[in-house]
Amino acid sequence: MRKELLSEKIRNLAVSSGIDVLEFADAFEFLNYALKNSNRRDPKLSLPNAKTIIVAGIYIGAMTLPKWANPWYGRTSRLYLSEFFLDVVKPLEPIVNFIKKEGYQAIVCKSGSILPLKLAAARAGLGWQGKHSLLISKKYGTFLALGGIITNADLVPNTKEEPNLCRTCDKCQKACPLDALGQPYVLNINKCMSNLLVNNNLSDEVQNIMKNRIVDCEICQDACPWNRKNLNNPLVTNMTESFQKKIRHWEKFFFLPDLVELSEKEYKKRLRHLNADIPYNVFHRNVSIALERAKKIMGMNNQ
Repeated sequence: MRKELLSEKIRNLAVSSGIDVLEFADAFEFLNYALKNSNRRDPKLSLPNAKTIIVAGIYIGAMTLPKWANPWYGRTSRLYLSEFFLDVVKPLEPIVNFIKKEGYQAIVCKSGSILPLKLAAARAGLGWQGKHSLLISKKYGTFLALGGIITNADLVPNTKEEPNLCRTCDKCQKACPLDALGQPYVLNINKCMSNLLVNNNLSDEVQNIMKNRIVDCEICQDACPWNRKNLNNPLVTNMTESFQKKIRHWEKFFFLPDLVELSEKEYKKRLRHLNADIPYNVFHRNVSIALERAKKIMGMNNQ
């Protein structure tokens, strides 16, 4: 099958799988990847005869809960609620199966295992990497959950990358309360609240600023000008419409006085499908801290 036709069929499969954007890129080494000893730096370390990287994005910008503004409700993130916390995987399965049926090899990226997905997405033309280190798309802002495939199928690659349009903007850097973005384009994970919230030890400094956040942090994304239109008027997609039907359920579930009573068994049963891989003891600790804060706020309001 000609690569143009094969590429078109893959795009059509992506649409039917709920993928909002999908592009192709050549599978050469990422020379500017920071982790020089990681297999992710070169697709050919995972698939020696690799020719193409397929990068997919699913829009998650509308996956928010109005109750996040209320301290009595636990706040997570769009990515957490999307079920793609550890990358887009399941929607890519029909594409992988099709490629293999055509006689080629294909490997899916799981939890960032074989690809630096943001760099791959930039190479594929989905956007550019912003000063908060996240991928920025003109259409979707930072609200794309990403997934990737490495294949030896010869597909039509993108040849023009998006220019970096952050220019002199530093709003994301200034917004971070822990200065995790002190150096533009480099995320200091040792200062990033998203990372610190899942650590076994949570410092007093983080506890004092986490508010009702129990999983993840989107402060830098909320500050990014490229997200402004998505914050005010989220795009309407199949996933957006599906999530709207779940809002009342999720808000009820994340009511902190009830959530703190959730057993480990129930936690695994009710949240396993989110694929976040966050230990129960860490989740419960964060819920407890957020609940105590809500009680203090209520006490101050009653004085």
